[in-house]
Amino acid sequence: MLTPREARHILVVEDEAVVAMELQRTLRHMGYEVPATAASGDEAVQLASERCPDLVLMDIRIAGARDGIETAATLRERFGLPVVFLTAYADDETLARAKRTEPLGYLVKPVRDDELRSAIEVALYRKEMENRLRVREHWFSATLQAIGDAVVATDPAGEITFMNLAAEALVGVRREEAVGRKLADVLHLVDEQSMAPRENPLARAIAEGRVVGLEPGTALRTPGGARPIEDSAAPIVGDRGELLGAVMVFRDVSRQRRLQHELALADRLASLGTLAAGVAHEVNTPLAVVVSTADHVAGELRAIGEQLRSGAVLPAAELGSRLGRLEESLRDLGAGAARVSRIVGDLREFAVPREDAGGNVDLHQVVDWALRMTASQIERRASVTRELGPVPPVHARHARLGQVLVNLVINAAQAMPEGRRDRNGIFVTTSTDANGNAVIGVRDTGSGMTPEVAARVFEPFFTTRDVGKGAGLGLSVCHGIVKALGGEISVKSAPGAGSTFTVVLPPAPASAVPVPAPEPARPERSRLRGRVLVVDDEPALLRTIVRTLSEHEAVGCASSAEALALLDGPGDFDVVISDLMMPGMTGMELYEHVLARSPDLAARMVFLTGGAFTQRASDFLASVPNVCLEKPFVPSGLREIVQDLVRRRRGGL
Repeated sequence: MLTPREARHILVVEDEAVVAMELQRTLRHMGYEVPATAASGDEAVQLASERCPDLVLMDIRIAGARDGIETAATLRERFGLPVVFLTAYADDETLARAKRTEPLGYLVKPVRDDELRSAIEVALYRKEMENRLRVREHWFSATLQAIGDAVVATDPAGEITFMNLAAEALVGVRREEAVGRKLADVLHLVDEQSMAPRENPLARAIAEGRVVGLEPGTALRTPGGARPIEDSAAPIVGDRGELLGAVMVFRDVSRQRRLQHELALADRLASLGTLAAGVAHEVNTPLAVVVSTADHVAGELRAIGEQLRSGAVLPAAELGSRLGRLEESLRDLGAGAARVSRIVGDLREFAVPREDAGGNVDLHQVVDWALRMTASQIERRASVTRELGPVPPVHARHARLGQVLVNLVINAAQAMPEGRRDRNGIFVTTSTDANGNAVIGVRDTGSGMTPEVAARVFEPFFTTRDVGKGAGLGLSVCHGIVKALGGEISVKSAPGAGSTFTVVLPPAPASAVPVPAPEPARPERSRLRGRVLVVDDEPALLRTIVRTLSEHEAVGCASSAEALALLDGPGDFDVVISDLMMPGMTGMELYEHVLARSPDLAARMVFLTGGAFTQRASDFLASVPNVCLEKPFVPSGLREIVQDLVRRRRGGL
């Protein structure tokens, strides 16, 4: 018999008074509490609300407006009470109606005491298990709702069964609207750059029965625009191994991308400080050639001019020899200027790279660029050996990969003391692994690292250098860039045995490798003479551009205000060449004035820039179709651009 503490309250609903009293007596003898009985559905509802029984023993045929089945449905709906039917009716129609109320038992009169006890105990046990399950489901649901990551679950057919609050906010669809719909109709995954649809990983997780990660560059298309997301999908498997569905956990990484970008910028600026002294040396050497050669050429031309003005007759052989030496000097001057230009371009690309969508990158070019950037850091510490095997192109930004290589090479150089170049070495290798991935290795013969240090080198702000000699961002930034490209970076090191950093990157998709179409041969066309307005606030460069365009009537002015005055004057211009950034009115503002007066002429404006882009300038150039040349430009290239624009104006295309 049950103790008072364990006794369960049972409500008996029976309109036959004698039967009700007998049931009450029997149940009390079994140890249950039966404080009252009900003879109708309304009375049963009233007693249930007052006494909160653990179980209801219900006769199907009872007096009143509603029978036992309707009453059971009401008790379950209002109070969540379990019901055991006890009735003399067992026909198919009654059973079908009764089952819809989800009873915990169904006994046909007359019933034996042991059958009654068994049915009640089983019903109470099932109720307790359902309550526990309900509590666990509520706990799991509350937990999933509290998770900051978005969670979406589906059944095996791909229909949504659950969506937490984070997923609602990210997808922009309420759970009530999403549940029961196909996942593809709610969750729109696209390529971050091309916006082309991407396969949902939940389908693969169900088909392959394993965890599937989101491909790099996956974004979620929402009413507010595409949001980059990361994480994975996994199948939901029951206790017996049966497939119940799949769950996808993902998060918006827009803020993380911004932080990574800021960290990368901080690292580039820190590296820029390290490279500054060496870059100054690299610039000063060719600059000395430019300055001294220009002085020599000017002096020689002055001497020849004075001789000619004095009436002296120079023998043809002597004049030819002197002019030949001048031509050679000018070639040296051009080579020195080109070297300065390349160094400045490398430095600018490292400090403020263009944030384009990226493309297929030749890793050998990246290695060459990185070694040029770090040459001054390496030359006093180690010799460099390149072992560049064939590698596939990778889809990335040149400057981002260059930043990885610069960091790894500087890291290798700083692991070795200065003054021992003959004994120290840095080995840069490229190869292709068995899976077709591109592999870059940077090995040094430096001091190496302990296992404890090697395990933490990719952690942000971890550094073994003295205070003020490194923020510990470089390798962490490298790790972030490589992971964002879908690759891996690792290190092997031991004290006294140097370190080897290995970067593995997936190859660019075959469809992304452009096959250049052969350019049709251009027929020879006569050169047209046009009228060109040149606007630049640098007098020397202004004179140079006017000289470069000597085949045209080129007019120079030093400001946008002066240019507008000339445009309002007599005659018109075929082409306008303007510096982008000038004091007073910028080239961008000049364009707006020209556009308002003559849209046709505005379309024939060419912009020049030294590369110091503001955000406004970048946005402006992205919004107009006009040509923009970076200084120093190739004179022949400028001449061809102007010639094409003149032909367009004159209808010669």
